[in-house]
Amino acid sequence: MIDKEERVLRQNVDEVKHNAESLEEMKLYNAMRGGIMQGKKREKRRSYFYGMGVVIAAAAAALFLFNINDAPGTEVAEQSPQSYTATTKPWTDSAKFSGASISDRSFQSILDRNLIKPVYQSVEKNGLRVEVMGAVADTRKLFILYSVHNNTDQTVSHADFSLDFGAFEAASIGASLEITAHSSQINAGQTSYFIYTNNLSPTVDYPKEVTWNVMLYQTSGKGLQTNLSIPFELDPDMFKEQTRTLHPESNLIVDGQTIKVNQVLYTPLNTYVDLEFDKNNDKQVFSLIEPVLIVKSGGKTVKSYYPGIITADNSEVYSDRSKSTLYFKNTQDGQPDAATLKTFGIAALDKDQMKIKVDLSKKQMIEAPNSDLSIIESEEGAEAGKILFQQTFQKAPLNSIISMRLSDTFTDGNGQSHKTAGVNGQISRISSNKESTAVDKYLYNFGKEAVEYPQPLTLTIERYWNPIMDTQTVEFSSQK
Repeated sequence: MIDKEERVLRQNVDEVKHNAESLEEMKLYNAMRGGIMQGKKREKRRSYFYGMGVVIAAAAAALFLFNINDAPGTEVAEQSPQSYTATTKPWTDSAKFSGASISDRSFQSILDRNLIKPVYQSVEKNGLRVEVMGAVADTRKLFILYSVHNNTDQTVSHADFSLDFGAFEAASIGASLEITAHSSQINAGQTSYFIYTNNLSPTVDYPKEVTWNVMLYQTSGKGLQTNLSIPFELDPDMFKEQTRTLHPESNLIVDGQTIKVNQVLYTPLNTYVDLEFDKNNDKQVFSLIEPVLIVKSGGKTVKSYYPGIITADNSEVYSDRSKSTLYFKNTQDGQPDAATLKTFGIAALDKDQMKIKVDLSKKQMIEAPNSDLSIIESEEGAEAGKILFQQTFQKAPLNSIISMRLSDTFTDGNGQSHKTAGVNGQISRISSNKESTAVDKYLYNFGKEAVEYPQPLTLTIERYWNPIMDTQTVEFSSQK
């Protein structure tokens, strides 16, 4: 039955992390890129990324995801008064966070260059002590580094967490909490270290006064909850004097498609490249292929590869899917004098190819953008109303592959629109570095009753990997 795949899907998310730990031949990509990718934006869903605790299984390496929304039913403990402590000292704790397999590639470089600003403010309640040790932000991203010390005789874990800006709370989509240990649980007498990461919108005026909120619960005993809040100062523009903006000399034209590169923003944390795919293009452009940023600074030239990406799907920064931001980690200090963005192509489809047609009753593909996509049987057998797609990538740049995403509505043979009956999305990716190949599996749940609908059923494509190779560049300078 495909229920097994659906359970796996519910434990994962639609967005796939493209750069997981790897073995010699295979990788399994099935973790989040940061935050929750579906549902309403204000839902209180949070996620754990296991840093050093990488799970190796089935000849593949995976980043393990724990959804803390699944915490067992608990009752709030009788809350004793919070005891606050503040210490003034320089940042001295990079070693406690260094070396962890944090999903954001820029984090280790931030530690190495000693960019964390000390906070060292703590609160203690009911035998639990939370200390915000340090933080850093640059108007686009923020990191909060904190510890939890468990001085009780029970094991505890997170039930929820949030960053409060006073009048509003930090975005849910795109927020992630990562742990440097092998387990999310904090045993009696143990101290664990965590890194909270989120995106900031350049259009929002964030206050400096913030509050970090943590809810901890006992995983044994009565399952009591303890709420702790730590107010501190976090300047989202702490690197204002070290920020520099470069402007494009022209648009980036790839395969005749226009990609507007609005600016390159340098901060000590990252270099951000703001993109916009022209809506008048005759193709639907989804992403750049293997973009490279070449920066010239003080007579030196530095090339940066494999950027992270901020989109409307993995953040609340954008609501328009034609807009995105690439961010390249900085490995050295020094403002850029000029820059070049190079891409080897785009992932795009002709706009009249943005659909898939299937005969659900026959489990048969009627129409697809190309032959890379097929329908396969689950190892546990077929089930009415569900289809398992398989997409195969040959000689593919594995670091640039994007997962397919389909709309959660479809139309029947009479043109009637219907909602899907469950969670849809990618459940796995297995790839071979040696052969430069990958295989994605994608589960779609039409609902059992859809078998009786007039066939074929038509699904709208929202994102699809169809590489068009065309190497192009755009230059940036400090002058408009």
